[in-house]
Amino acid sequence: MIDLSYDFIITLQNEVSRKFGADTITPSDCKRLSDLIRDETTKAVSETTLKRVFGFATTKHSFSRYTLNTLAQYCNYRDWDDFQAQHYVQTDGNELNDSKWLDLKNKAVTISHYTILTLKNRSGIPFALTVPRPSCFAHIERFLESDYAATALIAPSGWGKSVTLVHMAEHFWFSKDAKYKKDICWFIHAHAAGSLLLRGFSLATWLDNQLNLGTGENFREYFASHFDKIRGRLILIIDGFDEIAVAGDKLKLLYTKLEEFVYSNDLFPWVKVILSIRSSTWSDIFQHSLQYPAFRRYWYLGPEMDEETSINVPYLTEQEVKSVLYNHRIDPATVRTFSEGFLQKLRYPYYLQLFCQLNTGPGQTFVNEHLSLFEMISKFVQIKVFNSPTNTFKVKIIEKLLWLLDLGKAGQYTDKNLLLNKNADLFPAYKELLADNILVEENLSQEVMFLVKVRFAHQFLLEYFAAMHYIKHANDVIEDTMLQKITRQLPASSYRVGVFKWIVRYAINNGQLEGIHKIFYLPLSTMEKSYLLEYLAVHYQHEGEKQMQLSAVFPQGYFRKNPLSRIINDNFLHFGKKRVLTALLDLSEVAEDKLKIRSILFTMSMLQLDAEHCEMELNSIKKLIPRDTIDDEIWVSPYDLYLFIYEYMKFGIINESIKDKIYNYPRYLTGSTRHAPTVAQEMVFRLSGLAFAMLTDYTHMFNYTKRIFECYPSLAHQRTNPLRLSLLCWQAYAHLGLNNLPMASKICLHTEKLIRNYSFDFTNGRHIEVLQKLIMAEVYYEENELNRAIRTAETAIEISQKMDFKLLLLTGYKLLGKMYPQARFEKQYNQAQQQITLINKSTSFKHFDRILTAAAKTN
Repeated sequence: MIDLSYDFIITLQNEVSRKFGADTITPSDCKRLSDLIRDETTKAVSETTLKRVFGFATTKHSFSRYTLNTLAQYCNYRDWDDFQAQHYVQTDGNELNDSKWLDLKNKAVTISHYTILTLKNRSGIPFALTVPRPSCFAHIERFLESDYAATALIAPSGWGKSVTLVHMAEHFWFSKDAKYKKDICWFIHAHAAGSLLLRGFSLATWLDNQLNLGTGENFREYFASHFDKIRGRLILIIDGFDEIAVAGDKLKLLYTKLEEFVYSNDLFPWVKVILSIRSSTWSDIFQHSLQYPAFRRYWYLGPEMDEETSINVPYLTEQEVKSVLYNHRIDPATVRTFSEGFLQKLRYPYYLQLFCQLNTGPGQTFVNEHLSLFEMISKFVQIKVFNSPTNTFKVKIIEKLLWLLDLGKAGQYTDKNLLLNKNADLFPAYKELLADNILVEENLSQEVMFLVKVRFAHQFLLEYFAAMHYIKHANDVIEDTMLQKITRQLPASSYRVGVFKWIVRYAINNGQLEGIHKIFYLPLSTMEKSYLLEYLAVHYQHEGEKQMQLSAVFPQGYFRKNPLSRIINDNFLHFGKKRVLTALLDLSEVAEDKLKIRSILFTMSMLQLDAEHCEMELNSIKKLIPRDTIDDEIWVSPYDLYLFIYEYMKFGIINESIKDKIYNYPRYLTGSTRHAPTVAQEMVFRLSGLAFAMLTDYTHMFNYTKRIFECYPSLAHQRTNPLRLSLLCWQAYAHLGLNNLPMASKICLHTEKLIRNYSFDFTNGRHIEVLQKLIMAEVYYEENELNRAIRTAETAIEISQKMDFKLLLLTGYKLLGKMYPQARFEKQYNQAQQQITLINKSTSFKHFDRILTAAAKTN
């Protein structure tokens, strides 16, 4: 065997790849490559050997001279020596003055290259489609510039630690533009040293042997004597200690050896250790050391370190998630439909990996985030729990945790001692649940006494296991007793909705449609039924042959007795839910339901500045409500009001006939009633404010909202009713137009508080939130709080971009167009003007000069 300090294997791999005719060699290529090598050289290099050469199989030794000679001959060189001679590249003079330094560096590069290549090949998604994580780069940068001897990337399994180490190693040491080229970086997997350490070797002795400095020569003393000349550091990166399958006492021995090495580097500050480790292992092995000043003096944990969860690697950022999705050729238009909650879950790298595996590749296309999320969690639990060799113990632990939490009623945490009850048989399975980020430990005590609490890693897992618990105890049948038990035991909340969604999914997958029907007869809140109905529709709306199944869930006449208009709310006002609304149209049995759905579709198209779809929805609404039909309770029909807005935005005209009807509101808004507004009334109440905004009549805008609150006094007490919030925004807008800044500010702040504090019950869609922020930004501007005004307007624009609310986006940019010059933000001003131009070019709506003018008026 030859020594791998000959650093030309990387170049040889590239040469072989080029000769083979591929940018990179894949495992499936190795058999064909083996045949081609035999044909050209008459020498055999096995498929297995080629997989070791290209990093697809673990190698425990160097490659033979025979293998390297044969590969060199395949690339038309005489032998391995000839190959090296042809590719020898002179390095800078300082390095050549010390051949030992160069030899050591070459060997480190070669060993590290194979570690990097192996980790790339083990990546859950193709490494080329992953992204570097600047936050981790910053962590390592701070560590390298500090006096600390060691650092660790600490996070649960599936967090992307290994991939992050590869990106980091390439960025700092191994890429063409590496930042620290003079350092010697030794990147190994823990398996390379683990067996020797367990037999009593020290890490320093192992490195002496690996660096091959000669008998009795200590590598740290050698580097110390040459440090001023070389000006480099020795960086030791170790990945995968958690993957060494050893008992707990032996694992502690491994870390004892590591700590001894770290502490002995006090006299050698140019030796740095970087480790990746799971949170559960860190808690078990190292957390006791947190009591000692020596530990804190040597180990850099970074400002991101969460002592309760033992995690210092942040989740992926939203932009990093999107970059990975774009790398997988997922349409940016599709990504824009993702809700913030869904994007938050994709920030966990393992879920992102599952999503990409489930929704990309041959025959796989993205359908809906709800379906994807439930498929991801289901697959995750199947792999990590039910397919695990220790599944019996894991299920037992999870059932005990559910019992201690009273299925979620008793909170999220329980005591670790109560959960395990000193049952040693459960410990290995428990460690796996922690490592796989199904369970999480948190230290909720002070430093001296540890009080370890356990919870599910996130609520979605609690919802899943609670639902499966109920189903199991009902003998896998969705029946009345089980459903009523859930309704009694769990209060109305997002958690209860989540449990019911899993039950709906189970019923669909097992053909228990009668069970779904029973769920909708439960005394659930309107909001809960809204979420469940949307989730149910998602399962059928993308497959035409299943449309009849969706109708079959509900008996004829169900939605006549239980109108959809009571369930559907502004949460459906999202461009990603158009197909869901279309599916629900087929379920509607009364004209009011169809009117509400069509009105949401019209409003959505208007906010998107989609003139063509606005016209289509207008024609559909016209068939539902004839233009000349006005009953005793409404002064202008929804069709007339929508037509008035459409004609102005499209043609710039004011329909005087409809305008007269709009001003008839005082004749109809008299007295008071306990009845809730009808669907037609609600639609008119909402968009009359926009009509008065177009007419720049702020007095009547205020008066009509005031009269509605007087006619429907109970509305003022319905804190999160979207109609109330919409009217509050129009009132604030009216006060702004009338220069009554104190009242505009007061109403805006009250509306913002409602939106923030009641986010679960708040089902009005985000267009009202954006409108509130635009008005608030104008108020701040008028009060000479320029920075707050800009921040608020930019937040409104950010939400509008995500939701594709081009009308509100245009208003926001116009608003910033007068703020940026005063703040001397010339670049931002130019970008805002460019966006205004792009939006105007993208729509056949051309008349915006009277749309929301108060929020964009210039001094």
